[in-house]
Amino acid sequence: MCAALVLLTNPALADTSLEAAIDTTTPQLLRQFSVPGAAVALIRKGEVVWMRGYGFADVATARRVTPDTLFNVGSISKTATAWGVMRLVETGKLGLDQPVDSYLSRWHVPASNFDAQQVTARRLLSHTAGISAHGYGGSDPARPLSTVEDSLTGKTGTGAVQLTAAPGAGHNYSGANYRILELAIEEISGQPFQAWMRTEIFARLGMKSTRFDLPAPDGPALATPYDGFSKPLPALRYQDLSAAGLSSSLRDLAGFTAAALPDARHRKRAGRGVLQPATLAQMATPAPNSRWIDRDPFGPMPQYGLGYTVRPAQFAGMTGIGHGGSNSGWESLIQAIPATGDGIVIMTNSSNGSALIAALLCEWRRSAAAAAAAAECPTIAVKIPMLAAYDGGGIEPAIALYRKMRVAAVDSYDWSVPQLNSLGYLLMRAGDVPGAVRIFQLNAETYPREWNVFDSLGEAYARAGDKARAVEAYRRSVALNPHNDNGREALRQLGAPP
Repeated sequence: MCAALVLLTNPALADTSLEAAIDTTTPQLLRQFSVPGAAVALIRKGEVVWMRGYGFADVATARRVTPDTLFNVGSISKTATAWGVMRLVETGKLGLDQPVDSYLSRWHVPASNFDAQQVTARRLLSHTAGISAHGYGGSDPARPLSTVEDSLTGKTGTGAVQLTAAPGAGHNYSGANYRILELAIEEISGQPFQAWMRTEIFARLGMKSTRFDLPAPDGPALATPYDGFSKPLPALRYQDLSAAGLSSSLRDLAGFTAAALPDARHRKRAGRGVLQPATLAQMATPAPNSRWIDRDPFGPMPQYGLGYTVRPAQFAGMTGIGHGGSNSGWESLIQAIPATGDGIVIMTNSSNGSALIAALLCEWRRSAAAAAAAAECPTIAVKIPMLAAYDGGGIEPAIALYRKMRVAAVDSYDWSVPQLNSLGYLLMRAGDVPGAVRIFQLNAETYPREWNVFDSLGEAYARAGDKARAVEAYRRSVALNPHNDNGREALRQLGAPP
């Protein structure tokens, strides 16, 4: 998995030590985490200085990753959509703090116990509008695109969007916030969302290959996505474009990330003429009550600006901004430091890609912070190297690796209970019930006071036909948590009292 192509767009700004470290490390990480391909770009002083593709866009055909290979970038779609929204704000066509309902005719925020007039573009952009949580999966590429209003009313199977909390009271990450904004863009512009974004944002930024929806048939090819077992997945259509449907190349996404930053010579302002620098500064400012509730794998709990995650004082007192993107078979990340103009873009075509991203992000953060002590390095999901070891040799190498890393690399990995639990369920869904039992046993050994670990172990024993051990595990779970109704019901079905 050697490098496919390197481009140094501005050698004078390059830091060869970091480039060399990434160049050496990335092929090793691809093998270590069973990731077929990756693309990495570096930004310095507001300019893209280095881009490289590694490994395979498609393993079967040995097609290499290049800076022009297309990837689905998941929720980074939201950041691009936010640029579209803020362009309408700048041109006076959308009020950032006006009720978004006043711009809509094809759908309205449903009546509830909360004030729909407080649902504004600012709050939708920062996930503080009180909108119900919705994630969006992929669909058959042959299926026509659904309308935004069909998605919002639940006709596409994702559930009707509701107002479930007081707008402005807190953060609730939901793709539905951006679906509402997608509808607003369509209604205000009178154009399909993807066409308007292509004209008003992507073309103006020189993003020639980027589009919402699947790539154009006559354009650069999309990489093949792969699951955690290195098996190819179908390239799905993400119907909910603004939240999850963006396809982009490293070349385009690096340019987009750099466009939020001033360049070294101040010849190009932040926003590159598409948005004003003051607008970008506003987008990079945490919104009120926007601290994430969910755990973030790439560092301390971030806050949310307008389309960007924001980590104040992350780099020796300087703010970091960015966004992650995750869909089945895809993991990507953009991150930048507005004060210095530094940035990094990482794209992968694997469900295991978050581990590679975390490792490279640590390398970049240390370089960007100019001191290892000032950098917050993300932890790596321990299930990913275990899954790679399992893929290469089965359950015993995976367990041996876990035990080794618990001694040799305890600070580098996420050892939380859900890591082994989710790995066990992955194996169970893949048909390896004995392997799943071993993983759940390992989790119970590591966390003997966690009731949910024993609940999962009981489920695996039952699936394996070992009734006696299933009963024992479920009883242990109920003893640790007397309110575990699932465990009580499982015991009843097994014909055993708690």
